[in-house]
Amino acid sequence: MTSAAIKPHLDATGKAAPRRPRDARRYRRLVAAALLPIPAVCIAITRPLLPSAVFDDTAALVEDIAAHAAASRAAVWLGALGMLTMVPAILAAVRLARRRRPRLATAAAGVNLAAYLGAGLGFTAFDGVLFATAGRPPGERAAAIPALDAYAASGVYSLSIGLFVLGHVAGMVLLGLALRGSVPRWASLAITVSQPLHFVCFVILQNLWLDAAAWSLAAAGLAACAVTVLRTPDDEWDLPPARGSAALG
Repeated sequence: MTSAAIKPHLDATGKAAPRRPRDARRYRRLVAAALLPIPAVCIAITRPLLPSAVFDDTAALVEDIAAHAAASRAAVWLGALGMLTMVPAILAAVRLARRRRPRLATAAAGVNLAAYLGAGLGFTAFDGVLFATAGRPPGERAAAIPALDAYAASGVYSLSIGLFVLGHVAGMVLLGLALRGSVPRWASLAITVSQPLHFVCFVILQNLWLDAAAWSLAAAGLAACAVTVLRTPDDEWDLPPARGSAALG
């Protein structure tokens, strides 16, 4: 902290008072708006890029990744970007919703954070291991399959998958419900139904193109949230900085 940041100035009575720090609410609001649609857009793009053997056994999946290395590499990096930006995007949407529906917004934040931070990171890391394995020579790929299968069958991985599937589906439903009244009705509805549709398209129908459409609904709803955030006055978005906070910080 520089001395200029806490240099006193004279108030209306002529007494020295600390300067108020720079108001960063507009900057934080712009960053939130920029982040909101990114994760769902990234994941929607990855769906058609995933190998068709994603629903098959590990050996077939690894070979399919090896045969389509460029598309698989793009899917891994886009998926990683989506996971990296998902939590701040959800927190931005929760901030938008919390004034009208604070309880639902709090529940949505908790369930989504448990899914993406508690289980999603391990799930994403395993995808990276699959991709790394596919880049090895055929003999090494075959030798690694038993270890990959053993981890996929372990209780830790099964628990992570279960928590992630349940958490991110239920969490997005809660988020959509919490956003009612804060964004256009179609946007909150799109967010609410997107992840149940994703579950049906990916797990039950096993159709990657339909799954991309489901994630596109989430992307559209979160983009509408971004527009609303851009239109939200700073005083409604957050409290202004308090005088003297620069000296305390």
